[in-house]
Amino acid sequence: MRRVRVATVIMVLLAALLPQAEAQEQRTLEPVVVTATKLEEPQERLGAAVSVITEDDLKVYNYETVGDALRQVPGLEIQRSGSLGKLTEIRIRGTSTSQVQVLIDGMRVKSPTAGTFDFSDLAIDQIERIEIVRGPQSTIYGADAIGGVVHIITKRGQGPFSATASSEAGNYDTLRERVSFGGSYKIFDYAASGSWLESNGQFRNDGSEQRAVAGRFGVTLPANGHVSFSARYNRTATGLPINTTISTSPFFVLDPDSKQQTETTILSLQWNQKPVPWYELNVRFGQFWRHLGFQNLLTPGDAVPDTIDMFDSHSHINDKRREVELINSFHAGKWNTLSVGLEHRREEGQELFTVADDRIASSKKIDVGSIFVQDELRLFDRIFLSGGRRDEDNNAFGSATTHRAGAVVLVRETGTKVRGTWGEGFRAPTIDDLFFPGFANPDLKPERSESWDAGIDQKLWRDRIRLGVTYFENRFRDLIQFPPTPLGCPPGSPLGCPVNVARAWTQGVEFTGAAEVLDNLLFVMNYTYTDTKDLTARQELRRVPHDHYNFGITWDPIRALSLFLQANVVSSQFEQRGFPRNPGYHRIDLGGIYRITEKRSGFPALDFTLRVNNATDARIFEVFGFRNLGINVLAGLQARY
Repeated sequence: MRRVRVATVIMVLLAALLPQAEAQEQRTLEPVVVTATKLEEPQERLGAAVSVITEDDLKVYNYETVGDALRQVPGLEIQRSGSLGKLTEIRIRGTSTSQVQVLIDGMRVKSPTAGTFDFSDLAIDQIERIEIVRGPQSTIYGADAIGGVVHIITKRGQGPFSATASSEAGNYDTLRERVSFGGSYKIFDYAASGSWLESNGQFRNDGSEQRAVAGRFGVTLPANGHVSFSARYNRTATGLPINTTISTSPFFVLDPDSKQQTETTILSLQWNQKPVPWYELNVRFGQFWRHLGFQNLLTPGDAVPDTIDMFDSHSHINDKRREVELINSFHAGKWNTLSVGLEHRREEGQELFTVADDRIASSKKIDVGSIFVQDELRLFDRIFLSGGRRDEDNNAFGSATTHRAGAVVLVRETGTKVRGTWGEGFRAPTIDDLFFPGFANPDLKPERSESWDAGIDQKLWRDRIRLGVTYFENRFRDLIQFPPTPLGCPPGSPLGCPVNVARAWTQGVEFTGAAEVLDNLLFVMNYTYTDTKDLTARQELRRVPHDHYNFGITWDPIRALSLFLQANVVSSQFEQRGFPRNPGYHRIDLGGIYRITEKRSGFPALDFTLRVNNATDARIFEVFGFRNLGINVLAGLQARY
């Protein structure tokens, strides 16, 4: 029945979007995207559904975290386990948090041991743009890109020297301070930043502190070349106030003393060269380190009903990844580009867990080599076809091959774009899945998927109105789950192990709209309907809402003042059997920037900034049992040099 309902919605939306107007005048330039093909490509030529969060967006909305910035993207769920500094993960189109690839300057930053990325370990500094590509991308990025890819790109310095410094404060003892500078001189470009964000949260042991530095430095080479080096360091220390979740109100048990610290370092060295019009070379070398420490002492404060603390426990996890990639691209005029890429990466995980007097230690490495081929055909500057194949060899579980195809048809006279993609994907078992003592299964296979989507984008009223609709469908097999039985597990696994047992599917519709009613007034909205099914357990997939609405307004009433309002409405979600559904919620954020003075005679420009999160003080659980902050005000001053 839901399939019929989804199909009906699509037919109605497509009919509404079909052009009835005269030729549209191009009003704004299409953004250039690199994540969808690993080459710079205008967004209008891409068959995939792509969203871009620009540096201007980050400035206008003055987001506290990267998770806040991603919250408005269609098809994407941000789920933070409580207040600032707590575990923040994403889902795309109903996929799990481990089925989304996350990159920073082309470098994979997901944990090799856990298989996920915590966005609370990334400061929202020195970001030029964030590109989100929805749909399978395993042919381009290999393992774990089933649901899509989120790519954070570090800012490159341009123009004369400039700098900013800001200080903001708010309730929950929130404090944020940031400095940055950048520019270029002859063949050199540079940009760097540092920040500090802290908050005491809403409970005892709910505080967090984040310190971060980031930078990018580059040199322009002869023959249309450029070399850049980017680096990020982030340290987050946070209390973990939730001991466990329970099925009855208030749905959580507090913990007075559990702590966690993470240190993340990301390095990326890139060389891009286009010596002749028909050949382009891209070389990348990157390294990723992450250390996670956890401590939970058994104290009298732990003696509460439903607690799971029975012993002192602590752990240390060291993740490391090294990647080398070479891409050769051959351009046949304006009509064809053939790319051939080679990549090697090594992933390492060292873990030490101590519970009471018992110690569990593990240290493993995985080597992965891959080759991919991608071809893009462009006909009459109206039809764009692409296809690719990737072969990846993993010394832990074997090989995997994926294919992908996409198509775009542009009707420029009416401002219409028809697009679609099909692709295969896979998620590789993590180091913990394969090797963690007593709980692993070395015989695991990768999870597999097959996905497709199709959509129409329409521009109207000289591009002041922009509409889009996309239908998507994903099918998964060999999903890795952890049943509480030793059946199918190697000897020494009395409590069970991960096994390839599950199948699932997701389908849905994404609708997007934007209207520039006036030159200084913009309305945006998007809606995502997602239907999911665990075909093995015969239930919905966990933590995926059926309905998700996003709305936004930006208004510049006078030249010195910019105002915004953003709203999210999320429906209820299935948590697990024996628990109630996680209730739906609404969230409204608002704020603005008032430019007090302009830059004059050596004196900096001065701005007043204000952001109010959850302005209605709604009771929000993005993750069941982990209550988000109530109304949170952050106000301050920013100097621009």
